[in-house]
Amino acid sequence: MLHIAVAGASGRMGGAFMEYLEGIEDVKALAVSAHSLVDEGYAQLETALKGDGLDVVVDFSSPGATLELAMWAAENAKPMVVGTTGFTVEQLDKLADTLHPVAALLSPNMSTMMNLAWRMMSNAAKVLPHDTIDIEIIEKHHRDKRNAPSSTALKMAQIVAEKRGWSLADSLRRNSRWGLLGERSQKEIAISSVRGGTLNSEHTIIFAGSGESLEVTHRSQTLEPFSKGALRASRWIVKQPSGVYDLLDMLGLPEVLF
Repeated sequence: MLHIAVAGASGRMGGAFMEYLEGIEDVKALAVSAHSLVDEGYAQLETALKGDGLDVVVDFSSPGATLELAMWAAENAKPMVVGTTGFTVEQLDKLADTLHPVAALLSPNMSTMMNLAWRMMSNAAKVLPHDTIDIEIIEKHHRDKRNAPSSTALKMAQIVAEKRGWSLADSLRRNSRWGLLGERSQKEIAISSVRGGTLNSEHTIIFAGSGESLEVTHRSQTLEPFSKGALRASRWIVKQPSGVYDLLDMLGLPEVLF
């Protein structure tokens, strides 16, 4: 039996994950009040430790709550899977440092297909000419999505910048195109964010050249793929030595395919 504490269970992804786990016979899930850790969350976790036990903490809460939970996980030597998004670079660095003494898996997207798409993008960004192929990223989400661009889209931009040897801070376009802007900069990675209604998650990267283009798109129709990925990550991380991993490590694809 795998005992999982789910932080952020009242949120969209955390709630979907809890619902998904209800149909898994060898898993027992505990919903943790991540937004009121001092009053409730820690008490729930401590009760779980003293009762049936706790194997892993899965987090879909918020950056601030995640950092607090990470300190608890490190102090109690419990593995952690983090699917929370919206971190700043400084928060991510702090999170990685905090969780390094335990086994932890961090990923802004728990879909295995999306992670495979990242590897396809890596190959394209590495192989296609850097001086003649322009890159655009388009992401779509429902109207209640809090952060823009999405953490998944930022990860895509980061991949491109790394493979091209560019500074992400210098090459990432942060404002919409409007008016007479002149010629597109060569070292530019642009992200367009669409928000509206109940749009499902969709991410597209466009490699645009002269006379041809290549697009890699990932679409999710439901949250089930993310729940499946989170459970697979939970089963995997409890067997790993201490350190910080991502979903590509779990899939055996830490580097580009060629």
